Amino acid sequence: MANPSPELSIEVLSAGAGSGKTYTLTGRMVDLLKNGVRPAGILATTFTKKAAAELQERVRVRLLEAGMTEQANELGEALIGTVHSIGTRLLQRFAFEAGVSPLVEIIADGDEQRLFNESLAQVLSEERIEKMNLLADRLGLTKQGYSSSQAYDWRRDIRQLTDVARGNNFDEKILKISKKRSWEAFERLLTPVSETNPVVWNNRLISAIDQTVAALENNEADTTKVTRDAVETLLGFQRQLKTRGELYWHEWVKISKTKVSAKSTDLMADLQQLALSHDEHPQFREDIRQFMDMVFDIAADALREYERYKTRRGLIDYTDMETRVSQLLRLPEVCETLRQELDLLLVDEFQDTSPIQLDIFLRLSRLAKHSIWVGDPKQSIYGFRGAEPALMQAIIDATGGVKPENILKKSWRSRPDLVRASNAIFTRAFDKMPPEQVVLEPAVSDPDPLPDGVGRALVHWHFRSEMDERRTPGSPWLELCIAEQIKTTLERGVAVFNKKRNQTRPVRPGDIAILCRSNTECINMANALHQIGLKAAISRNGLLETAEAKLTLACLKFLLTPSDSLSIAEILVLTGGSDLETLVNERLQFLAHEQDAGLRWAQDNDYLKQLFQLRTRTADLSASEILTLVIEELDLRRLVAQMGAEQQRLDNLDRLRRMALDYESACQRLHSAASLGGFLLWVNEVAERDLDAQGSGESEDAIKVLTYH
Repeated sequence: MANPSPELSIEVLSAGAGSGKTYTLTGRMVDLLKNGVRPAGILATTFTKKAAAELQERVRVRLLEAGMTEQANELGEALIGTVHSIGTRLLQRFAFEAGVSPLVEIIADGDEQRLFNESLAQVLSEERIEKMNLLADRLGLTKQGYSSSQAYDWRRDIRQLTDVARGNNFDEKILKISKKRSWEAFERLLTPVSETNPVVWNNRLISAIDQTVAALENNEADTTKVTRDAVETLLGFQRQLKTRGELYWHEWVKISKTKVSAKSTDLMADLQQLALSHDEHPQFREDIRQFMDMVFDIAADALREYERYKTRRGLIDYTDMETRVSQLLRLPEVCETLRQELDLLLVDEFQDTSPIQLDIFLRLSRLAKHSIWVGDPKQSIYGFRGAEPALMQAIIDATGGVKPENILKKSWRSRPDLVRASNAIFTRAFDKMPPEQVVLEPAVSDPDPLPDGVGRALVHWHFRSEMDERRTPGSPWLELCIAEQIKTTLERGVAVFNKKRNQTRPVRPGDIAILCRSNTECINMANALHQIGLKAAISRNGLLETAEAKLTLACLKFLLTPSDSLSIAEILVLTGGSDLETLVNERLQFLAHEQDAGLRWAQDNDYLKQLFQLRTRTADLSASEILTLVIEELDLRRLVAQMGAEQQRLDNLDRLRRMALDYESACQRLHSAASLGGFLLWVNEVAERDLDAQGSGESEDAIKVLTYH
């Protein structure tokens, strides 16, 4: 990445939310156009196409108002757009220098993810999947409660790693170094490893559990329920040791946290101390190291496969485009051309700039006669894409800081009480920033007295439980309290200002938004609103949470990997073949007596028999054909119709089929095989960003329920 140099001149604007950023930028651009900047010499990057269109239109209107008709007409020659659109145009213009075709085809965002998932599926052998599943189980990553928002999937870790690698242009050599350093950094956090043989560790654990159970059962002085429950827990671990031959590491931790009454504390002490020292176990270290190594190795293989695919077909994606534009700006002939043409570089929302984009902006700034960068670290939201607000602060520091006149200090959006409350919170949250770049001043004041019906801007609701004042009752007590208070507010017709603050009107449900910490809390809040007769608009990942989707995808996963025990369990439960307690007992019995005999778990189940027979017919079929085959042969329509809400469940099956067809269409455009493994990866990716039909939140009669994120 390029480093800021003394000759680099950047004017940095600090623009908080609602501080009139677009108005200020429009004024700056108009002033510069009046003073010799050519419309064709403007290059402005915004974060969205909508923002680019709005900026261009506002500048055009201001130019027409100033009588600068010629400049207004020529504004269409300015290069205003998103980073991707501008990068594409630069790459097409300098195609010869970049070594690409002028008709370069850039893979769209949606197709890019599908294509990479396909590459990932190509390198995920059955052996690798089984090994990763086993390690995730042993390390406790997949146990219930690991994540409050979604079940753990190690594929997501691999995707995140590849996103970071591609976003920073890391090659295979850097990934190897990162793999080594990741393990070394983690190992330093652990206590020294024991030299004791793993077999000895296991024998110690078996002996300690046996002795502790016997001691607790013979302790006639302790008949408390907590101790009886502890004995049952330890007996369960005894059975696990006999059937599986080992305990997983999260089970060691559970032993160390198992509670007994004060009368039996001494009897548990030795066992708990042994369990707590599991981080000294050599196999524990080896499992973590293998898991980390495999994540890096699979990511590197998937990236290599993805690059091979693009090279064979002459395709590039947006990350490739950014990398090539960065390389273009290192060529003297390209730099000289742009230096003669570029009058003004404007970078908007640069707190969400990735490292490669920052390199591009720095190089363009050295070529432009004027360079204005606008941002606000408090509004950075794209850290998951590799954006880093610290990069913004580094540029600010390297260019001499933000001048006082370039700090937009007024908040034009909010009432004074809200501005002051935000200031109090943000000055603590961003204590390393100068206060003047954090604090905003209210641009408008409330009328005195307030118009009829208008209350204070900041109100604290304090709910009190009549049952127990010492603690808050569990859900949905709090949600119902909030819902009732909102209903009261709407019934009272509390007045709110319009945008111009020259009129008031009664508050509508669509004016109200409720922020929750998680998707689960959003659903609980929406249910509470519905319960008292109010509508709620909530965004949620609906399809994959349904029983019919889980069952169908479990069948497809079984076809791909017949040893996938989780898929087998889902099929057994969702088809009504087993309840959870029976399922666990059958699985333990299988591991103890049948696994070594070469048998498959639940091989007598009719659905699993059918699926196993179907495997021989799916070798040459596409994803949608396999999905149709499973639905028809297993008669899944009849099965899901029996679950209730018949039409909705059948519609969801049809939606899965449409998704499979969409996936195949994308693969055809990219000349890629529409494999079953690729589809299973892709459908999860789509579901993560899929919104329920109720999720738009635009309705005036529905209250919006959102997560903080």
